[in-house]
Amino acid sequence: MTRTIESTFLDSARTRLCIHLTGQIRTCLAALKIEQIWWRPNESSNAIGNLVLHCVGSTRFYIGHVVGKRDFVRDRQAEFAERRELPAAELLARLDMAIREADDVLAQVAPESLLELTERTPKPMTLIEAISLQLAHYALHAGQIAYATKLLDADAIHEIWRTTPGH
Repeated sequence: MTRTIESTFLDSARTRLCIHLTGQIRTCLAALKIEQIWWRPNESSNAIGNLVLHCVGSTRFYIGHVVGKRDFVRDRQAEFAERRELPAAELLARLDMAIREADDVLAQVAPESLLELTERTPKPMTLIEAISLQLAHYALHAGQIAYATKLLDADAIHEIWRTTPGH
């Protein structure tokens, strides 16, 4: 297969989302105790657990539903409202399910379809815009999770950006 800008973009987005950034989140969850995963500095802030649930919801929406045209009804408010201390294993199971779906969808996207418009979003956008939006959004929250992990335990993660797969 001849490499194109479109196929290179899809390969890069898939690697970043499904391997590298998710690897960072997995590393952080593995390094923390349950009370640290659900710690919040104040009631207006999100716990790491909420950010993981939000990453699951946004990935299932933008990649699974929008790009992959799969059925998914998102409850965004519930992602942030969760106050039960769900165990890391449950958060990882949800994250893994969303990432398996995203990996499957991104593997099947035809590079020539990236400029197609979708109306599965609040405002019409191209598939490349939806993928780019989710990749940037997911990276932002992965960074927040890593930063909060370092605040909670300075020695919990080391060189996370260099040591996770796909970098």
